[in-house]
Parts: sequence; C-alpha cells; structure tokens
Amino acid sequence: MWKRSDLASTKPKLSKLKREIISNEQRNREIAESMSHLKQKRAGIEKHVIAGLGKTLERAPWSTCRRVGSVFGLAFYYGQSSRRAIAQSNLRLVFPDLPEREVQRLARRSAQNFGMSFCEFLHMRTASKAEIESYCQWDGLERIQNEFSGGRGVLLPTAHFGAWEVMGARAAQDFPLTVVVRLTSNQTLRAHIERVRAAIHVGMIHKDEPARASMKILHANQSLAIFADQHAGADGLLLPVFGIPTRVHSSPARLALATRAPIVPTFGVRRTPWLGDGRVVITASPALHLDRNGDREGEVLRGTNYVTARTEAIIRAHPDQWLWMHRRWRAADAKAAELRDTELRGADIRFATKNEVDSPLSASEAGESP
Repeated sequence: MWKRSDLASTKPKLSKLKREIISNEQRNREIAESMSHLKQKRAGIEKHVIAGLGKTLERAPWSTCRRVGSVFGLAFYYGQSSRRAIAQSNLRLVFPDLPEREVQRLARRSAQNFGMSFCEFLHMRTASKAEIESYCQWDGLERIQNEFSGGRGVLLPTAHFGAWEVMGARAAQDFPLTVVVRLTSNQTLRAHIERVRAAIHVGMIHKDEPARASMKILHANQSLAIFADQHAGADGLLLPVFGIPTRVHSSPARLALATRAPIVPTFGVRRTPWLGDGRVVITASPALHLDRNGDREGEVLRGTNYVTARTEAIIRAHPDQWLWMHRRWRAADAKAAELRDTELRGADIRFATKNEVDSPLSASEAGESP
C-alpha cells in the first residue's frame, strides 16, 4: 500500500535526476554553442582563403592554376586520411591485380587532378572566350550539334573526370548548357560557384528540384549535363559498375524517355604531361535514342547501361583522372545484390519444379509401350 512516507523518500531521487537532466541540457547547449562558434570561425577562414586564392588565380595563367592545384590536391590527399583510404580501396577493388605502388600513384594523381580542376574553376570567372577556346578543344562536337536539329534538346551525362569544369565552360560557348548540381553546404564556396557559373553562362538546377525543371530545359532544345558517376542512393538502380554491384543513376535514361532527347555521354580528358601541357580535349560519344514504344523499364536499363559503359571506358583509358575518393561501392549494395540473386535463383528453381510437375509424361515415362 502506498504511503506518504514513500513520496518523501522519492523526492531526493527525483531532485537528483532533475539536476542531472538540467546539467546534461546545459552541457549540450555549451557543445552546440562551441560547434557553432567553430563553424563560424571555419567559415570566416574559408571565406578569406577562397577570396584570396580566387583573386590570385583569376590573374594567373592556366599553367599556374595546374601547378597550384597539383600542390593543393596533394595537401588534401595527405591531410584527409579517410578520403585517401577510400581512393586506394576503390582502386584495389576495381583493379585487383594492380601493384600496390601503382594503386598509391593513381590515388595521388587523382587527388592532384581534383586540385587542378578546382583551381581552374577559380580562374574561369575572368577567363576570356579565346583563352577558354585555346585551352579546351572538341573531339566530336558535331555529334552534339547534329542532335539539336531534332528539337528535343540533348542529354549530356558526364563524370567527375578530367577537367570537368573547363569542359562545361567551353561547351557553354557552343550551345546553351545547364548542369544538374548538388549544392555544397559551404555558403562561401557556394556563392563563389554561382558567380563563376553565371560569368561563363552555365545554368544550374539543383538535383532535388522536380523533374519538370530539367524537362523544361530539354523542351527548349537546350543541353542538360548530369553527373551520373557517383552513388545514387537507395533509389538508384542496383547494377554492376566495373563488375561490382552499386546504386546507379537512371535519371538520364528516364528523362530521355520522357522528352525523346538523345543521350550523348561527354567527358573532358586532360592531356599529358599535366604540368607541361594539361590542355583539355572534350570527347562526345555517339548518341543513343531510346524507344518510347518499347518496354519502359527495359529502355531505362538500356540507357543506363550505355552511360555506365561509356563512363567505364573513359576511366579505364585514364584511371588517374577520375575522382576515386568517393564511396562508389558500399557493403549494403553488395548484400542487396546477393539477396536479389538468391531470390531469383529460388524463383527459377520453383518455376522449373512447377514445370516438371505440370508437364505431361511421355509414353516411356508413364510405363507405356511405344
């Protein structure tokens, strides 16, 4: 039976618990305030670094951008141990017979190429049309230009490969170009990116915007570039890339079916030697037209596999120019693929067993004389 004395005995415990809760809340507020202060401090530092580096590189020649970018990329590579480990792990996964020394060399050069691309981007706001044209040349421009005659725009799947930013600046000089982007959380960098892309006349659509924003570009007979080389998240198609299951973006193929726009995978290859030459050659693949009257999901798969195959081919030809520091392959995808394959094998066995039961016996199987 409950007694008043029981309430009295619980009061000290409740008071202690209340003090602990208040103490925890206060500590959490202090941590949050500290984190906020650090973010503000980092944002301030980044603002000055980006502004200072941007002003310096805007006045510098392309060769200086590549040299500074090479050092910047190496600093990032050695300063970010987790990204370095991801790059090396990806290379071992895709090229299992590659010597370890070559794995490390390719991972380093990939980081250097990333640094070069970043510094080239900072330079582009003040780069003249002639300067961009002399630095970046076409191989297959007619493949894209011929497709505009259809009046349905052109889809340009691409990758974080070679000099992808320079490629966009040059392409925007030859036809209207909009890029589907993922906005960075760094406000200073985001503002600078928007200023540069406005200066080089490259439009932007956020990847989370409704599909009609992308369709509007294609219906206006313009080009739409989509970076289709990174992990697509849980909604992506579970398909092999370099023979390894992962989530792949199907949006280029789905947009192509919705608008009848052709798919022309396009990449900006950096010429070697990087520091001595480093100029860019844009390679445009043959156009693929999907059949709206065919099986829809089959056509989506055909378009997605085409983009994947062209991306794999260019990476195999120049493995040091792709951004290997991204978590392209994940354990959850391998498990999902294994589960799917197990279920498919089980379905095949059940189907075969059912056919055996349902099929009529031959005369010999039934014990009858022929």
